[in-house]
Amino acid sequence: MSKYPSIRDQLERDAWQRHPHFAQRRAALRPTRARRSLGWQDRALLILAGLLVLLLIVRVETARAQAELNEFWGIESAEPGGSRSLALDTDIEVQVNGLSARVQVSQRFRNDGPEWKEAIYRFPLPAGAAVDRLRIASSGRVIEGEIQEKAVARREYQQARSEGRLASMVEQQRPNQFETRLANIGPGQEVRVEIGYLATVEYHMGSFSLQMPLTFTPRWEVRANETEYHSAPHPQLNDGGDGGDRYLTVEVMLHSLQEIVSIESRYHDIDILPVAGGYQIYLANPDARADRVFQLSWTPAFGTAPEASLSSWDGGDAIYALLMLSPPLVEAIAPRPREVVFVIDTSGSMEGASIRQARAALRQGLEHLGPEDRFNLVQFDSEAQLLFPQSAAPNGTALARATRFIDRLSAGGGTHMAPALDLALGLPPQAGLFRQVVFITDGSVGNEAELLLEIGDTLGDSRLFTVAIGSAPNMWFMRKVAEIGRGTFSHVGQLDEVGQRMRELWARIENPAVQNLCIDWGMEAEYYPEIIPDLYAGEPLWLFARLPFEPRQVTLCGELDGRPWETVSRISPMSGGEGLATLWARRKVEALEDSRIFGVDPDTVRHEVLDLALAYGLLTPYTSLVAVDRTPLRPASAELAAEPVPSLLAAGSVTASGFSQTATGWPARLGLALLSLFIATGMLLYVPPSRARHAGGARQPEPPFSP
Repeated sequence: MSKYPSIRDQLERDAWQRHPHFAQRRAALRPTRARRSLGWQDRALLILAGLLVLLLIVRVETARAQAELNEFWGIESAEPGGSRSLALDTDIEVQVNGLSARVQVSQRFRNDGPEWKEAIYRFPLPAGAAVDRLRIASSGRVIEGEIQEKAVARREYQQARSEGRLASMVEQQRPNQFETRLANIGPGQEVRVEIGYLATVEYHMGSFSLQMPLTFTPRWEVRANETEYHSAPHPQLNDGGDGGDRYLTVEVMLHSLQEIVSIESRYHDIDILPVAGGYQIYLANPDARADRVFQLSWTPAFGTAPEASLSSWDGGDAIYALLMLSPPLVEAIAPRPREVVFVIDTSGSMEGASIRQARAALRQGLEHLGPEDRFNLVQFDSEAQLLFPQSAAPNGTALARATRFIDRLSAGGGTHMAPALDLALGLPPQAGLFRQVVFITDGSVGNEAELLLEIGDTLGDSRLFTVAIGSAPNMWFMRKVAEIGRGTFSHVGQLDEVGQRMRELWARIENPAVQNLCIDWGMEAEYYPEIIPDLYAGEPLWLFARLPFEPRQVTLCGELDGRPWETVSRISPMSGGEGLATLWARRKVEALEDSRIFGVDPDTVRHEVLDLALAYGLLTPYTSLVAVDRTPLRPASAELAAEPVPSLLAAGSVTASGFSQTATGWPARLGLALLSLFIATGMLLYVPPSRARHAGGARQPEPPFSP
């Protein structure tokens, strides 16, 4: 017999080696390896290795956390020494006539890269803006856009995109958030996209103003289980640190029928040039950044501000009108005792300048409380916290406790508003007190419709006043909350504005409002808003109407301090224009969308809005603006790369410190890694004293295998 094993023997041997019984026998026969005591050198090396591992874990988790922060905030980081291939600058031209303004926003896209590009860019517009124009211009060609049903517009855009033709499409993402797509920008090519919209000016405490938001604050939504939070879809943001500044120019032509005594811009330096019929206003800084709201205010001469102003336009089949009705002067009435509930947002989006402004606003609010009043505070981020179980009198003890509460407020976590609203509006009623809720937030939420519905269902006899905080708050939502809450809206954009804005707010809270308003136009009229809000001191009423003929007077009735009240106001016509028809249609669209929130059949709303949008040329959730060049530009062989173009991060925002742990979980992962490291190091260094240590000895050879 051969001394070498046969193939059969080898196969059997391999089979037995794989058998569990054989493995058990090998384990039983294998002696324990001797251990030696660890010297100080070994321990030092182990500690050094542990520290190196710890540093590596910290570096990895920090990089992971920053990546998640960037993903959450939509920040795109450029490679070192690199630059973005698509650049964007914005030019804004405004024509103000009477109570309305025509605005043209020109966005200039320049492709500095070697590839054909598709730019995707989101931008904000004022609340109630009526978008009705789109134009693209490149290489001497100008292409006008048109309103189409959204599905039709998308098909036309996608076809042009795939065929290499220059095309642009504008869609409404949210009530005050829009998206531009621009396909087939060639290497080295510059394309301008011009978007036109109509807006109304505002009148507040004796001054007119026009506001134009230029960037966003990221928004939060609540998941279905209402315990976890995530950022809502939002535009990408850039802090400008990679050279991604988005430069801005603004030119305003201000026409006024009244003498103007002052013009100012709170957040931008401006140059003012008197011209025939008004003033031309420019940004003084050529390197201005689009990182905060642009606000222009002008004050008419004392006594010239009208009690009632009417802009109108004859559309042929109807008169379209915008009525501004100032609150009437009333005799002084003793302030009514009230319960004031302050609700403050301390979520992550409030980090930085916003939380400082909010704390200052709260302190100012406490100073205005009277001895007969009661007050309470609600703080919310991912969770809500109530200071007093029942609203307290503003005595020394309660105010001291409230001050300590305010001083400890810091920003972090998600923005879960619903529990805070429940706490504020669900407090036990106090006899003889009129409840007023002051809501201080940047409004960075994505579930606006859900929150508005809740406010409408739970408001009762309370009134809700909103104070928008920061350089880029969600103003549409904040205004809508105040409208449904039958209160008023204020905006604090800088810390030095807090005192003035809170004094103005308190003037409205303390003075009696005309409630349960009704209006008589003297004819059949379709006007919006249909439910007229309360009329407060310094805050006029704005109504958009479609009338069979020009009104000569309007009659306003309601309740003042619990008593019937009525006044007749004669109208002083002001300059108008055909844009009033578009603005009226926009307010009707908004009213129809609000009805969907409150339970009207969505299909019914969609059909009515679609018909209205196509008739009046309006951009809505169901229509889009699309402009397409008929001549192909991109060769069929060239690839098209889509590239989002970020907006600038709102001024004063702090990304990292404001990020919610509920959204990333990286601190928990880092803590777990540290704990695991210390446990592992302890296991390496620790030897139980009861275990016998072998002085030495070699491992005994295993006996030969025999099946």
